[in-house]
Amino acid sequence: MTLRYRFFVAIAGFTLLANLLVMNDFTTLWAGPESLMAWRSLNGEAGFTPHELLQALIVGAGRIPHFGMRLPGALVFVLALAAYWGISRKLFGREVLLSTLLVLGASLLVPNLAKVATGDIWAMATQWLAFAVLIRFLKQPALLWRGIFYVLLLLAVWVQPANALVFLMGSSAFLYFFHPEGKRLWSLNPWLAGLLASLFLYLAHLLTFNQDSFLSGFRTGRFLLWNLIGILPFLGFVLAGLWETAQRLARREEMAILSAAGLLFALLGHSLALQGILALLAARQLKNYFDPNYPHGPVVKAGALLHLIAAFFVLTPLMVGSFLQFRGAGFRAMLAAGGIYWMLSFTAVIGLFGPNRRYLYGGIVLGGLLLTSMFWLQVNPLLQQKLSWPRALVQQSKLQTEAPEYNHSFMVHRREDSFPALAPYSRAAYPNVSILDGAANLQQVWDTTGTAVFLLELSDAEQLKTAIPRDSLEGWDSRLKRVEYVLLVKRSGIQIDQEK
Repeated sequence: MTLRYRFFVAIAGFTLLANLLVMNDFTTLWAGPESLMAWRSLNGEAGFTPHELLQALIVGAGRIPHFGMRLPGALVFVLALAAYWGISRKLFGREVLLSTLLVLGASLLVPNLAKVATGDIWAMATQWLAFAVLIRFLKQPALLWRGIFYVLLLLAVWVQPANALVFLMGSSAFLYFFHPEGKRLWSLNPWLAGLLASLFLYLAHLLTFNQDSFLSGFRTGRFLLWNLIGILPFLGFVLAGLWETAQRLARREEMAILSAAGLLFALLGHSLALQGILALLAARQLKNYFDPNYPHGPVVKAGALLHLIAAFFVLTPLMVGSFLQFRGAGFRAMLAAGGIYWMLSFTAVIGLFGPNRRYLYGGIVLGGLLLTSMFWLQVNPLLQQKLSWPRALVQQSKLQTEAPEYNHSFMVHRREDSFPALAPYSRAAYPNVSILDGAANLQQVWDTTGTAVFLLELSDAEQLKTAIPRDSLEGWDSRLKRVEYVLLVKRSGIQIDQEK
């Protein structure tokens, strides 16, 4: 490894760490699983999984520590990268393994999942590492790897049992029948270990198949789309790796069998470990691309050009839309994010056709890293102008309800919608919070409630037989659709209409 390459790796590592930590305290809770976990923690519901139990310890009564909630995910991802290096260094070689970690750090999915206080990064890390140890045991059936596998298997099943069991048990069975040394797995017996781990967690009342604390879970469309987005910076190499795996699987080559086992059952089990497996495929193609006899050059180039064209037709409308929404600041923010990404992707294409290893590695790795950086540093502050209304609405309500009798707030939530970020912010401000299931009984609740605060969408508030405040708070929901909320304050059955 040359000094120049060491410096490049250091820069990439520093950028990744910055990406994992920047803006975590500034960003409003995302509607859905992150808000639901904060809500449960504020209400003293610890949950069952490790990430839920940890969040319950971090989120204290009456406060939402945004940075503290999101820090464990970042640490889990960094520790997973270090652990994978220790597990797989002797299996795949230093160069391939380092490229794998660089590619995974440049992913447009995994580092961003690590910045959200949900269980997704925990599931990805434990399942990915357990699969790596499974492969290590096949090559070196030592007691050490047996013990590490059992620990990781228990953690993986504890975090996300359905996905982990399908992925790890299925891939183990595939390797048992098709890998040349697959019979070694009989002494490891991951199937019995998985059953015992599930039984132990069940008896300890720690086993749950609930997917409420995960962004991905078993949602097939979302899972496939997000994984595709994650591999976009190195699409050509992934396509070449998949094509090579299909070709060599027919010849029963070992690496193809290992890759096929992981790919097939990660897809069937909706395991986010798929990102780690695809990163390894891409890293192997990166290493071999500059070999004069490399056979998949046309596939790599076609995938890279397809990605470049697709990125142009996606980023251009985003820049126009950002200008229409945020004027010059929005255009500059998207130009900083999308422009840098596209130029570095173009540099990677030059490295492909050059060929030039420095251009290729620099473009493909820095493109993904800097797109993530620019999104959080440039685009996210603008998005927060539209997404931070739940926090602002609750703060506004506290300014108007300083009297101690205002200890109850109401809001409306429909089951088909994501769990609202307004709920945990309201719970942190008021000791009693009621979430109404739809607006059907809103009038009845209004009529029978004394002193209270109602945080309502304007369309719901207009159904009430009462005066509506002239001021409202506009913003976007988690799907970037426009919403408009109003604050209604009641005292002993009488509404108080106050202006800002």
